[in-house]
Amino acid sequence: MRTDSCRKCGTGLEIKQTCSVCKKPIKFECRECKRESDEQIHSVCRLVDMNYRPQISEAV
Repeated sequence: MRTDSCRKCGTGLEIKQTCSVCKKPIKFECRECKRESDEQIHSVCRLVDMNYRPQISEAV
């Protein structure tokens, strides 16, 4: 999916949301008409995020 310009008006896009795992952009917003793009899902990152469990440290 192209992410350099808005599909409605052709204006450049700004990053609205990044992936919590790889930090790459997954959602964009048009600077002019404020239209949001669909969220791009990273399948592998989604699996990592779902299976992530922080270690529980026991206090001594």
